[in-house]
Amino acid sequence: MTPRTFQFLAFATLAMTILLIIVGGATRVYDAGMACPDWPHCYSLWWPWPESRVIAAGHLEGYMVNGQHYTWWQVLLEWGHRGLAAIVGFGLIGLLIGSLWQDKKINAPLILATLLLIIQIKLGAMTVWFSNLHWTVILHLGNAMLFTMALCWLWWRTRVPSPNQPAKISPLLWGLAILGPALVWLTMLIGAAVSSTHSGGVCGGLFSCAGVWWPSPQVDVGQHLHMQHRLFALLTFAHSVALLVVAKRSGILAVRRAALALHGMILGQVVLGILTLYSFASYPGLYYPLSIAHLGWGTLTLLAALLVPLHLKAATGVDNRAAAKPKPAKR
Repeated sequence: MTPRTFQFLAFATLAMTILLIIVGGATRVYDAGMACPDWPHCYSLWWPWPESRVIAAGHLEGYMVNGQHYTWWQVLLEWGHRGLAAIVGFGLIGLLIGSLWQDKKINAPLILATLLLIIQIKLGAMTVWFSNLHWTVILHLGNAMLFTMALCWLWWRTRVPSPNQPAKISPLLWGLAILGPALVWLTMLIGAAVSSTHSGGVCGGLFSCAGVWWPSPQVDVGQHLHMQHRLFALLTFAHSVALLVVAKRSGILAVRRAALALHGMILGQVVLGILTLYSFASYPGLYYPLSIAHLGWGTLTLLAALLVPLHLKAATGVDNRAAAKPKPAKR
C-alpha cells in the first residue's frame, strides 16, 4: 500500500467514525438504542426487515421490546449504527495491514486506535446487555471520542509537514494546548450524562437552573448534571480565549490559525447548545436535529482542539527532521 493510499484510508476511516458518532447520537435522540434487543444480531437476524420476517423468526410480537413497539425507522437507526461500526472496523483492519509498508511513526497512534476499538466493541455490546443504562452510554461515547482522536492523530502522522524552522514553545502554550482536548472531552462526557438521564430541559433557560445557581445532587441529580455541563462549557470557552491570546504571542502562524479555528468551533458549539436548550419549550420539533448537530459539531470541535498540540509538535521541527532524515541506500 502506497503512503498516499494509506493516508486516504486513514482519513476515510476517520470520516466514517465521525458519521458513526452522529448516527449513534440520532439513535439515542430517537430512543432507538434498544430497537435491536440482541447483539450482534437484530431479532436473531442479520437483516431484520420486513417485520413479518422477524415474526417468522420466532419474535411473535415483531419489533416489540420490553413492552415498547419500535418502528422500522428506529430499527434502521440501531442496525445502521452497528453496520457503520463494522465498516470502521474493516477500515482499521486495512490500516493495520497497510502499516506493514509505512513509516514506523504511525505505529503509536495505530496501536492506540486498535486497543480503543476493541474496548469500544465491548462497550457497544454492554449498552445492549444493560439496556442502555446511563453509565454504559457515557462510557460508550467517551471511548468513541478517544478512538476518534487516535484516528485523527494517525491521519496527521501520515501527512508530510511543510518545511519550517524549529520553534521554541513556551510551557504555558504547551499546557493550554494539551488542556484543550481534555476540556472538550470532559464537557462532552458530562453532556452525554445529561442526555442519557433526559436532563436537557430540566433547568429551563439561561442563566440559573430554575432559580438556583448550583443545584444539589441530593435534591436533583439531573439539574446538577445540567449545570455541570454549563460550567464546563464556560471553562472551555474561557480556555479557548486564553489559548488564542497566547498563540498569537507565539508568532507561529499555523498554531495561531489552529487556535482561532478552535475558538470559532467552541463559539458555534455554545450557540448550538443554547438553541438546543430553548428548543424544549419554544420549538420542540427542532430538538432532534439540534441535539444531533450539537453532538456532531462537538466531535469536530474535539478534533480541532487536538490539532492545536499537533501543530505545536510540528512547529518544533521534530517531524520535519524525521521526514528529512535520509534513508540508508540499498546495497
